[in-house]
Amino acid sequence: MRDPLRNPSRMPRLASPAALLLGLLLAAAAHAGDVPDADLTVYEPQAFAAAAPVNALDMVQRVPGFVLVGADPEVRGYVGAQGNVLIDGAYPASKRDDLEELLRRIPAASVARIERIRGGSGGIEMAGHAVVVNVVRRTADRSPVALEAGVAMAEDWLRPRVALEFGRRRDGRALELALAATPELDDDSGAGSLRSETADGAPLEDAQTSTQRTLDEVAASGAWRRPAGAGEFRLDGALRSQRDRQSIETLYRAPAPATERVREDQDYRDAEFGARYQRALGPRTTLELMASQQLGWLELLSTERDGSGDERFAEDTDSGESLARADWVQERSDTLTVVAGLEGAYNFLDSTAQLSEDGVPVEVPGSDVTLREHRAEASLGATWQPRADWTVDGAFAVEGSQIRQSGDSPLRRDFLYPKPRVAVSWQARAQDRFRASLARTVGQLDFEDFVASAALDTGVVSAGNAELEPDQTWRLAASWERSFWDDGALVVTLAHEAIDDVVDRVPISADGETFDAPGNIGDGTRDTASVELSASLDRLGLRGMRFASTVSWRRSEVTDPTTGATRGISDEAPREGDFSLSQTLPARRLAWGLSLTLAEVETSYRFDEVAREREGEAWSMYLERRFGDGWRLRAEASELFGRDIGEDRSLYDGPRSEEPLAGRERREHRVPLQFLLTLRRSTGG
Repeated sequence: MRDPLRNPSRMPRLASPAALLLGLLLAAAAHAGDVPDADLTVYEPQAFAAAAPVNALDMVQRVPGFVLVGADPEVRGYVGAQGNVLIDGAYPASKRDDLEELLRRIPAASVARIERIRGGSGGIEMAGHAVVVNVVRRTADRSPVALEAGVAMAEDWLRPRVALEFGRRRDGRALELALAATPELDDDSGAGSLRSETADGAPLEDAQTSTQRTLDEVAASGAWRRPAGAGEFRLDGALRSQRDRQSIETLYRAPAPATERVREDQDYRDAEFGARYQRALGPRTTLELMASQQLGWLELLSTERDGSGDERFAEDTDSGESLARADWVQERSDTLTVVAGLEGAYNFLDSTAQLSEDGVPVEVPGSDVTLREHRAEASLGATWQPRADWTVDGAFAVEGSQIRQSGDSPLRRDFLYPKPRVAVSWQARAQDRFRASLARTVGQLDFEDFVASAALDTGVVSAGNAELEPDQTWRLAASWERSFWDDGALVVTLAHEAIDDVVDRVPISADGETFDAPGNIGDGTRDTASVELSASLDRLGLRGMRFASTVSWRRSEVTDPTTGATRGISDEAPREGDFSLSQTLPARRLAWGLSLTLAEVETSYRFDEVAREREGEAWSMYLERRFGDGWRLRAEASELFGRDIGEDRSLYDGPRSEEPLAGRERREHRVPLQFLLTLRRSTGG
């Protein structure tokens, strides 16, 4: 796909965001005012009044110099995987929590204040983030209730949506309940085409495709908290059920008329429960204890049928994680805070998979896997302010783990990882802050990578890899933040990563046959540059309007295990970017927004294939009308102009280092316009 920024015919569609971005960059450099930027900045509700926020998410998105980062299940441990939002001074109990959804459930009327925190101010564990926000809710007795009903639709697809939220706070106790049914049409859906050719360009296949993939999720969650002695006790729980249904019909015109049908049914259920206790041990010391249990059940059946035969792939997987953690925080002085933590975790996976062709089983490594992981971590950190304009934040953690495997490949392995991190922040001027950091992280293994898998629509079969190890990364980063106008912020970040044991794709041989599998391919590097910009446009005469953008560029290098050549790491986009423009009109009780996601290209490498996945630019918008007492009508449209998604595959008959190119395959489809209309009624905020 051509780069839209280099395609003159498409430039007008991007000209407005690009021009606005350039103009604001110049404004940030030339019109920076004396904006105080302390380590702790408090925003009262009136600071957001002009935007007429409905929930805490509306407020958090308008905090200057803050970009919301969700929890990352790919990072090992609890603290390091957390996002950059606290609620009432505590991180969510689960790293699987959707922060945006959690914030949407907090009515704006329930927010007492929002705190923007840098450098561990007030004894806050920063979890490696440069900035976090703390959403502090009102303690007054309230009973908020909200009901939301709507409909999601696209061409030939229509589903109802519903959500119910209930809360009750009295005498320091709080109960929160939520129930939601949220169907979704996946962006794999749409009409498309399939073409293939030989290495010299002779046509092989020509077909039309039609794909529909739906995700139907029902989730129930609850939280209960109450005072307990000198502290607070909290219980959290969630139940989720997701039905993933995909059907693909391929109508071949060449080399001969034929029909191929692929059907994939995936049912996933999970349950999560957690408990947290936090109390003060003195005027400057806090103890927090937490424990959680997550269980998941996956059933998958995929079938492929055409005129010549059929294929079948089935997987049945049970998994879970038990985690306990204790954190001790002490403000030794006004300039020094010490944090110590202990964490233990137990993870398990039991999985069986079976691939068959015309009823005959095909042996694939990793078809029968049982995994048990025990992990423990101890950490000690501190935040120190040697001067009012300098902050040093550092920690040292040691993690030990053991993985036991049985089934196809019995194995026991032990690991020990030191994980230091340090960050230095300097407030050069009222409007300028510089930050530098160095940290070592350990990736979270995806236990599904140990299990065989198959994509019957493309014919790609992947083995499980019993030898897989987590990658380890040294990350050196530097950033500059400039505050301007009343609430504008520009953040520029440069980062270099040195990665040991990069997780990518490797060939695995079994019974004289070679399979592709996830695996470690040696050391690599990654360089990243990002620019984040957000500002109110009131000073440009556009009242109530706000612009926000994030653009990043990425370049990685690793040695290909098949060819020995240097290439990028699989499945990484060289460029990603989002632009948004929104406006609130309180007098008319209206709000609208327009957003653009830039086109992306990712390349993946297998021993016998190179695949290039393309996603075109995506436009979306919303229009919201508030009326009556607590009523809100919202219309959202995504894929406004449709979106082109495709994949180009270069195929080889064997290892790319030994066999010449056998052929090429090109798949394309267009994601249709999707529309969501919801009506929300809330009371008692």
